[in-house]
Amino acid sequence: MRILVTGAAGMVGKHLIRYLCQVGHQVIPVAFVKHENMICADLRDEATVFHLVKMYAPDLILHLAALTNLSFCEENKEASHATNYGITEVLARACSESEIRLLFLSSDYVFGKYDRVWQEEDIPCPTTQYGMDKAASESLIRDSLSNYAIVRTAQLYGFSGDFVSLVCDALTARQEFIAFANLVNCPTWIGDLFAMLNKIILRGDRGIFHCVGSEALSRYQYACEVAEVFALDVSLIKAVNLDFLVDIRPPRVRLSGAYTYNSLEFYPGRLKDNLPFCSSYAI
Repeated sequence: MRILVTGAAGMVGKHLIRYLCQVGHQVIPVAFVKHENMICADLRDEATVFHLVKMYAPDLILHLAALTNLSFCEENKEASHATNYGITEVLARACSESEIRLLFLSSDYVFGKYDRVWQEEDIPCPTTQYGMDKAASESLIRDSLSNYAIVRTAQLYGFSGDFVSLVCDALTARQEFIAFANLVNCPTWIGDLFAMLNKIILRGDRGIFHCVGSEALSRYQYACEVAEVFALDVSLIKAVNLDFLVDIRPPRVRLSGAYTYNSLEFYPGRLKDNLPFCSSYAI
């Protein structure tokens, strides 16, 4: 399948396009900044997007491009909306006119106002500008397209610079590692995410999917699991509580992936089972 991937130069995007090529897809990588072997384009510009669609005629657009720094988005709301919603708006219009399938990578942060386990059909309740832009993008896609898939994911790991490597670097150097005991998400290994994405791509599944890890863990629990798997000193990990009067992240965002797992017939491994796949960069 011929797939145009936005955000291809991002940390996840670079790994994803490699995976897609390995499983037999033809990838058209697009990035905002100049990068070797990638198309450099400002996807906020409608003429640019329509030109790319006409030139490369993709079967699918896999939309990853986003500003993901929560603080930056909060302090620069217009810039956040112009990118995180604006690009989606242009891509959705191009997909509608050219009858191209759209797969949108969304986030668990479309939720957060309440503490509960969220299902795919639940109404979003974001608490941050980033989450609001993602939720608005989801709504636009659902209202304007019929051939789409929205994939919500969370707390990705499996690449250099992720939480796993931060924990390992600190503990290997015998440094204290501060981990939040009251910040909870579902750690998701990119290997599982990519496999689920490929199933959705190949099967043509439509709708909303929770492609997340099977466990909701605090950062402290997460760090302790990392230490135990890599035989590092757990006592160096110090549990503290995050001050949510200062930090804008929602405290607990737990997505249920049960419906998605059953639908795709794919069941992600537990964190302790997936962490060994990270040994090549984490220790």
